[in-house]
Amino acid sequence: MRFNRSFITAALMFGLAGASLSLLQPALAAPVPGQFKVKYYGQFSEFPVGSVQPRGWIQKWLERQAQGLTGHPENMSYPYDTCMYAGVIPPPPVKDKYWKDWWPYEQSAYYVDATTRLSWLINDSSISQRRDANLNYILDHSTGTNYGGSHWCWPNAVVGRALMAQFSATGNPRVAATMENWLLTSAGEIEKGGRSGANFEEAFYLYGLTGDSRLLELCRKVYDDYLNDTNSFCTTARIQSETPFHEHGVTAAEELKCLPLMYSYTGNTEALRLAGRAYDKVLDNSLMPDGGIVSSEHLGPAAFYSVHESCDITDWSWSLGFMFMATGEARFADLIERTTFNALPGAVTKDFKQLQYFSAVNQMVIAATNSHTPHWPTRMTYRAAHDTECCAGNINRAMPNYVIRMWMRSHDGGITAVYYGPSELTTTVSGQKITIAEETDYPFRDSISFRIKTAAPVKFNFQVRIPEWCTNATIQVNGNDQRKTPEAGTFASVQKAFRDGDVVNLKLPMPVRIEDWFHGQSVCFVRGPLVYSLQIDEKRVEHSRDPDNIRAFMAGHDIQSFPEVEFLPQSDWRYGFNAAQKNDLSKIQVVESGMTDNPFRENQTPVQLEIPLCHLTAWGLPPDEDRSFLSEPSGLPVANEEQAEELQTNRLFVPYGATHLRLTTIPVVPARRTDNSQSQAELSRFQQ
Repeated sequence: MRFNRSFITAALMFGLAGASLSLLQPALAAPVPGQFKVKYYGQFSEFPVGSVQPRGWIQKWLERQAQGLTGHPENMSYPYDTCMYAGVIPPPPVKDKYWKDWWPYEQSAYYVDATTRLSWLINDSSISQRRDANLNYILDHSTGTNYGGSHWCWPNAVVGRALMAQFSATGNPRVAATMENWLLTSAGEIEKGGRSGANFEEAFYLYGLTGDSRLLELCRKVYDDYLNDTNSFCTTARIQSETPFHEHGVTAAEELKCLPLMYSYTGNTEALRLAGRAYDKVLDNSLMPDGGIVSSEHLGPAAFYSVHESCDITDWSWSLGFMFMATGEARFADLIERTTFNALPGAVTKDFKQLQYFSAVNQMVIAATNSHTPHWPTRMTYRAAHDTECCAGNINRAMPNYVIRMWMRSHDGGITAVYYGPSELTTTVSGQKITIAEETDYPFRDSISFRIKTAAPVKFNFQVRIPEWCTNATIQVNGNDQRKTPEAGTFASVQKAFRDGDVVNLKLPMPVRIEDWFHGQSVCFVRGPLVYSLQIDEKRVEHSRDPDNIRAFMAGHDIQSFPEVEFLPQSDWRYGFNAAQKNDLSKIQVVESGMTDNPFRENQTPVQLEIPLCHLTAWGLPPDEDRSFLSEPSGLPVANEEQAEELQTNRLFVPYGATHLRLTTIPVVPARRTDNSQSQAELSRFQQ
């Protein structure tokens, strides 16, 4: 069998010697993005990077991202102010006792992956230049035991995704050869598992495109290590036990995805069974109302003041995507939307110039002396440079990852709209080029139109996701209603020979829903995939220099041109929800206004809710002096706070992602109070 000449040439350029020469084995076809050489068992697979392009508000988000942290990484401090993978990263100006040599490469790898993916989604030459500087150095300085300056397996697993994305977008055989050389030459270290084993993602990817059995063997060894090594958090016994996982949130997200990938590339049904058990175990214990996974830094039970690390917003959405592709279960896509439209925008400022290291669904004060965790309190402030650097780089990947997976190929070769939002897909069906434009203001509006562009009629199965929360969706094709009512939590199909100008209209009505949280002690309000939070008037306080005590701790992470931002409450947030109204939504009003380019900016959000609430005067207030940890609303209401229905007041709720300060899970109170007095003195404590 003939070798592909360009692939062999690329392989030889890297001096593949000794064991690496086995890359050039008979029957090894050159990989082509999107074309499997082995049987793929998953229900869905990704289109090549660049096939999906953002439009509307999502495009504007990504452009702001390029003008914010992604385009100005020096604000995130070390190592983002260095060459990163475009050279050998110098040591930091100050090393603490915990510092590890591989840290700057892990952190830089997040950023390189983000810029690579973003560069194929927006037209920004500066982002493309950053991509090329990093990837070209890797390609020019990799020998099989390193990617550029990094010879550590875990950072290389992360930056390997940038190479994977670049190959997916370009089909450049040199990129694929570099990846395969690294994976096979360093297999002995990778197969030891742990985070080093996370290279299995790239190994599965290349196995699918080449059929190289050695890559599959590497993946099997990592899989076996995870399930059998007593040092692994996800052994078969630990997955099957009733005890919740106790593992670092990022580690759990990285390692668990080996299970659905093993099924998708081999058909191993035991791997899929364990995957379902493991992911459900995490979600049952640690899922928060905004779609985030409790992680401070380890997985933990969801509670009123729980937080999640911003790394986990990105990593769990990515990990859950593999579970979705393996199973085809719409609920995983629903959850990824919920995370992306709530947890992600809630953790950043709306110009994408600052982020929280830890964020929470209930954060009524954001100050450098206030935190929900025992970690350094600045981790909940909005700033570009944090004392630990991973989240600053990782948050840049979240929205590009979402866009790349908005559309997928179904197992029958059809096309599926998976995650919704304004976008455009260009691909081929039976050799015929086709473009589908998704026109919508989703998730703020419930109507989505898909417009087909094709030079000639082409027949295929077009699927749309019907979220679990939508019980009365409707579909029209060229203005004609489909006979079959779509079922919630499934995919609806339109199979026909599509012609240029055909339009499929999807309507996903979004009634307000009330969800119980924390054993029924709190509720949150949801409409479509958007979670709503009590609007808290905020005072924005910017700092261009940290106080001396913080500077001493943050050495090497000083504020640059993007200031650190605190948000202090200027209105009362101590409210509860009348238990008698949990099954009566008639008094909740939906207020809609015009769509904007930045719908997550509080004063520009196109949808708000008006909800009657009870005032809770006994709820603990933050001390005036240091605004330290807020009291839990446990034990509420006290005897004199039971609220009669006629004494409630309407309060404004805005999308979670439009907030910095927020109360999202509202304490539930009974309905007997007769006095609704509130002194101006109490309210004035917030207006400072």
